Amino acid sequence: MLMKWLSVAGVILAFLSPVQAADIPTDMSIDLESLTVSKSELVCLALNDYFEARGETPAGRLAVAKVVLNRAMDRRFPSDLCLVIKQNRSGHFLRCQFTWSCDGRPDVPYNSRAWRRSVKLAVAVLQKDSNFVDHTGGALWYHAAYITPVWAQNLEVSKVFGGHIFYIEPQHMRRLHSTEVLDPVLPDLHRFSKWQALRQSRSATTIAQR
Repeated sequence: MLMKWLSVAGVILAFLSPVQAADIPTDMSIDLESLTVSKSELVCLALNDYFEARGETPAGRLAVAKVVLNRAMDRRFPSDLCLVIKQNRSGHFLRCQFTWSCDGRPDVPYNSRAWRRSVKLAVAVLQKDSNFVDHTGGALWYHAAYITPVWAQNLEVSKVFGGHIFYIEPQHMRRLHSTEVLDPVLPDLHRFSKWQALRQSRSATTIAQR
């Protein structure tokens, strides 16, 4: 009887495994070479869409994805998409930009149809020749419209999509934090792809010089 229960428990744990459940569906053919990031970062962005924005309009879902990319291109945040999404500077429960990543719940996309849509969106956004304009104006933050967080008081609203309000810094702060990367408010369709290519080139040069 004990062995039977252990066997059942093993099946349940395997089913609940985020790695298995959050993998790319086997019948989806994706050319990973056409993407600007690794497969793991693709899955992370798809998970973020699934848990943060799958109930939004396509424009709202794209806006949430753009916040992740904008953060990755900003020196104040990690450059890896997975690290951007999982970052929790406060260290407190539910106190992170992408709440689902620190709510203590299993990160398992049970709705297979919705998960496929999230993967498709992530693939489209992360293509090297992606032509999605950032209509958030380079937003680095957003929150649900039904709350009023303290951190938003010193920021400017850049856009509202569905149930989310998106923010950018005031102009003087944007100048202060500007980097050599092109200004994210400019309508450059391939900005993330170019940034990633430059980053990879520098990484390769650094390795070669060692």
